[in-house]
Amino acid sequence: MKIIKYICLALILFNLPSFGLMAFGGGIGTALSYGTIFMLFIYYALEKKTTPNWWMIIIATLYFLISSLQFYRPATIFIVEVIKYFIFIIGGYELTKRVNNTELYVFLLIGALSIGVEALYFTSDFGRYSGFYLNANVAGFISIYGYSITYGIKNKTLKLIGQFVFTLMGLLTFSRTFIVIWLLLNIISLKISIKNIKIFGIGFLIFATLLFIDQVVGLNNPRFEQLKNIVNNENVSSQEISEDSRTETWALFYDQIFESPLIGSGYGTFSGKTRVMGVHNTYLMIIGEAGILPFLLFLIYIGYLFFKSFIFFKKAPYLIMQTISLAIFLLANHNFFTFFYMTFAAMWIQYQIHKLSIEEVEYDKYLEA
Repeated sequence: MKIIKYICLALILFNLPSFGLMAFGGGIGTALSYGTIFMLFIYYALEKKTTPNWWMIIIATLYFLISSLQFYRPATIFIVEVIKYFIFIIGGYELTKRVNNTELYVFLLIGALSIGVEALYFTSDFGRYSGFYLNANVAGFISIYGYSITYGIKNKTLKLIGQFVFTLMGLLTFSRTFIVIWLLLNIISLKISIKNIKIFGIGFLIFATLLFIDQVVGLNNPRFEQLKNIVNNENVSSQEISEDSRTETWALFYDQIFESPLIGSGYGTFSGKTRVMGVHNTYLMIIGEAGILPFLLFLIYIGYLFFKSFIFFKKAPYLIMQTISLAIFLLANHNFFTFFYMTFAAMWIQYQIHKLSIEEVEYDKYLEA
């Protein structure tokens, strides 16, 4: 079963279906996509069954059911996507229950390293790198989610390696969201121990490494130039920093949300399936495509992850860090229901919270006995 588990993790966390599609064409991409679902189905069939993830089942049911009311493309496309997603959240939740901190750390680390490989050997004129994840902002999420899990790694050497690699790889994506979350998480880490202030020193070392990479391969990225100018205390206009702001993209969709707040505008209308550009915001995507009910339920779900991970901060500080990373990233991405590793990230946090809750109840019973 371990072999099947690791194959499933590689397919999901390395984004192999999408990467295979881009690198090798539609045949390989389709095969890897269906292969992911098939392997999860096999894993679920062979593994011991436990309580399903009712949170995600109900959220997905409401989202797909309501958004389907105004879906006018071929029904087979929609049905296939729905079936694949439900197989994923049922089989994938069983998978998350059997993935420990170290295993998640290793797979995320390998995935993040693909960003560095692209930067060194497949340089682009655009100057932003994403490795397996094809999109720099998504690669930034993988890096910051991986960075968060380092605070759940007991081995100090592995922890430091992870913090260095995830930070460097995240900076190579030149994602502003990554930088903001990285700073926030490191401020939070001071609550764990004031000794964690050393990570800011590591940050300067990493920036020096970026300068070296820039000299070797030429990063050719305007955001990196802005960052160097800030460090050198040179003028950088606020217009340059806020260029291509997500808020400008969100604003294009507000009127459409208000036109149909109860049932939305239909599946795909906010996620780029029926128009050139998507909303780049999962929360707006849900309310825009399926209306207020699944939107409120999804907010309650994210709120639940925040509340419970905050409660367990002393036992597992990495959970609140992962939740923050996920919740903020969802403000800049609309693919929660199509990028399986994002749903996997949410479900892994959810199960860790569930496990800690059970341990707490059992401990209270032990004290009462």
